[in-house]
Amino acid sequence: MKLKTALIAGIALFAAGSLQAVTTVYVHGFHFSVQKTETAKNCQGATSCPTYWGQQDNSTPVVFVGYDGRFNPLAFNSDRGVPRMLQILNQYCRRDQGKSCRIVNHSMGGLVTGYTLANYNRTGTYNILYVSSLVSAEGGSELANIGSPILSAINALTLGLSDYFLNFPDAVRALQTSAARSAYDHNQNNGTPFYHVAGNTPFPWYLSFAELVFPGRHDTVVAMHTTCSYRNIEKFTQCGGQSITTGILWWKKTTTYATHSGHYAHPLHNRGGVGVKHLEFPNQANMVKSGL
Repeated sequence: MKLKTALIAGIALFAAGSLQAVTTVYVHGFHFSVQKTETAKNCQGATSCPTYWGQQDNSTPVVFVGYDGRFNPLAFNSDRGVPRMLQILNQYCRRDQGKSCRIVNHSMGGLVTGYTLANYNRTGTYNILYVSSLVSAEGGSELANIGSPILSAINALTLGLSDYFLNFPDAVRALQTSAARSAYDHNQNNGTPFYHVAGNTPFPWYLSFAELVFPGRHDTVVAMHTTCSYRNIEKFTQCGGQSITTGILWWKKTTTYATHSGHYAHPLHNRGGVGVKHLEFPNQANMVKSGL
């Protein structure tokens, strides 16, 4: 009886210790103002970051990755996204120390997360249970492809972000679809599942011309081929894989498109996207929730 009691107590302590070892890591994205950029850099290692994340999930201990969102986050400078994220992973997520993490990223934070885990977790050093990607920009954005003059006009008419995009050319270049898609092997998730939430927020009728910028549905900043981590750039209307039919009559053709390996539609949200604009996701409590 004593042995049984001790065994049960030991299991309970082990479970409690395992639960305490889980940390939720938040990874922010590109910044649309100098003020947000400067303050978010100071969020590195903090337990709250209200300058970017209006909401957070405190069901586990929380830590934030903070970096300079004005520049290419993949460059190995001390204030960039990837080295800053590695610092946090080494402190909170090492498997050999009995630690584990859940990751929540937003926008360009999806590019940072995907690149870091693909290139630096091939031996399973970090125990990442899963990743929740909120409108991830891991596949880039068509807005970054357009170039300064047209981008300025579109942003001024929609979200008023033209000056901020133009001030950060290094980050914009990193977010071009060709650059983001070729930056790393998006199929290399090293055993960590990625769950994607897409936005579905068409432009108002008087800005319908701006719809021509994006293939398929979008959140006013990134299209679903990016936010859902598809292998191809097509006119997608949902996450998690889709069959698209083109042509008419005898010339109809149906093609089935898949996401990158280990990337799925988020089980708690609509596969067709949610009606939240790109910049508003960090302020939505039901979006930043890390637990599945």
